Amino acid sequence: METLPQEVVDQIASNLYRSDLKNLLLLSPKLHMAAEKYSDGFTKCRLQRGDLDEFVEKFRGPRFCWLHELEYDLGPPGNLNPPGNPPGNPPGDGIDSANGRDDDKKIHGHDLSDQIHALFNALKTLEDDDASPQGTIQLDIISSGQPGTVPTELTAGGGGCYYVGLDRPQKLPVLQSIGSLYVGPPENRQASNCLPKLALRTPLDLSSKLPNLRTIRFELADEHSCDAETERARVETREDFARVVGSRATTATTTTTTTTTMMTLQTKRAEIIFQGRKAHQLLDHDSAMPNLVRAGPGDPFSASLGVLCRHLTQLQLTAVVDKSFFWPEDGRGDVWPNMESLEVRFHPATPAGAWYFMGPRGEGRGVRGYPVDGVEYVVGEGGRAAAAAEGNTIVMGHAPCRPSGWRLQPDPDTLYPFLAAFARAAAKMPRLKEAMIWSPVWWAPGSHARARFAYHGAFDMVHNQRPLGWGIGYNAPEGLRGGEGESESVSGGAPGSADDDDDDDDDDENVRIFEWRTGSWEPDETMKDLFHEIGRQEHGEEYDDDWDPGANQEDLFFEGFCFGKTLD
Repeated sequence: METLPQEVVDQIASNLYRSDLKNLLLLSPKLHMAAEKYSDGFTKCRLQRGDLDEFVEKFRGPRFCWLHELEYDLGPPGNLNPPGNPPGNPPGDGIDSANGRDDDKKIHGHDLSDQIHALFNALKTLEDDDASPQGTIQLDIISSGQPGTVPTELTAGGGGCYYVGLDRPQKLPVLQSIGSLYVGPPENRQASNCLPKLALRTPLDLSSKLPNLRTIRFELADEHSCDAETERARVETREDFARVVGSRATTATTTTTTTTTMMTLQTKRAEIIFQGRKAHQLLDHDSAMPNLVRAGPGDPFSASLGVLCRHLTQLQLTAVVDKSFFWPEDGRGDVWPNMESLEVRFHPATPAGAWYFMGPRGEGRGVRGYPVDGVEYVVGEGGRAAAAAEGNTIVMGHAPCRPSGWRLQPDPDTLYPFLAAFARAAAKMPRLKEAMIWSPVWWAPGSHARARFAYHGAFDMVHNQRPLGWGIGYNAPEGLRGGEGESESVSGGAPGSADDDDDDDDDDENVRIFEWRTGSWEPDETMKDLFHEIGRQEHGEEYDDDWDPGANQEDLFFEGFCFGKTLD
């Protein structure tokens, strides 16, 4: 057996059951290697901070090439007592609360950074030891909140959450072996809005060191809180994200021109989640939302996200964004050359704190966001006092946490410009096969609001506390839909027809289809014309509009609309 090439021995071992592979371990070195390779014992690995030395020893040599899935759990900091606090005292005792929180933040930041640097250095050691795999490993960096993690309410200041960034990201080694990156909570859990959170820029810092990255997924919390310090931290981490994108722009100069290229994700697919699946159910629609934009007119965070994602093939985005994501304020829209599958799940409130929706009879229209404590706004934009259209709306300060949902109808002042920007951008996506822009809506008026909506009793009986959505979908002609290289029908794409004639069915499949799952709201001709520009240049003038005020609006319809969004 030792005279056979290793490839032949591997082929023999690949046809054996796992129980039989154990019998090969002691027969010869080649059989031993083949048995390990096909035993699946070295394809997956879960690590914590104390496991890295053992991990390096275990996966030295060819075993590293067999590794496909690596999960690294960021553990809690080893010491939360700030300098100057006597040992044994609870964090924050006897010291200024603001300074205590800053110390906690530094401790968390340094500790998490040390863990990530240690992981990257360990992987670099394995890459340098042997022939390195090229983009074959899926790396999941999770924060599970294992027992022992100190919740924020026990730290100095009691209750203020904060974001921690990655120290010295430029010192991370470049890794060739990583082809897929996930940063966020463990599977089937959502990002915590209470524990110290990773800064929104963290995945950008990591991905810049992974040249073979094809897919990136991150799920980080950017959700509304009733705590003033948390809202200020949100403003700062969103601004930091935008600065990173802008600061990594590159400039190329020729003899005649100077061209500046902004930072973009060098991957094909991205899933970017900044909102929990049920975060909207915790909002009070009687309240104003915080203004997260220090200076207008557009949101720098939204604009930087748009720049970052412009060259992707597939994108699933869940975030608090405005029209700046799609269409720059200078009015010069760029081509999105590769985009094929696009899902944008937007928050019901704008980054500036206004609402995209209002009540069934226009309740709550025109509400502006309140200024966040401690944030200096540019006078004339975010600095102006919040105003409301009706006396029942809380317009200043932080709203009480009393969930209440009743905003179902689009507010033309805010949502129409957002939809128009989406339509203009999608019209500049020549390869677009499918798209969905939608927002979760929630009908569950709280006890303080229910009396005002008694007239909507019939709707209440059917839809109270049901997870609903409001959105607009697009499907290219049938032959171009589905995943890459496939020709699949998209569920809900073509309107139903009683005519069974095959030719008629073919005609339906060969035109662009627009799904208006917008309840009783029907778009005007101007809005329709903007959307009908999507795919017109590539697929011709014909299209079908599917609008039915009684159509299914469950959130599962919107979540399952785009086939291509599923990431490998």
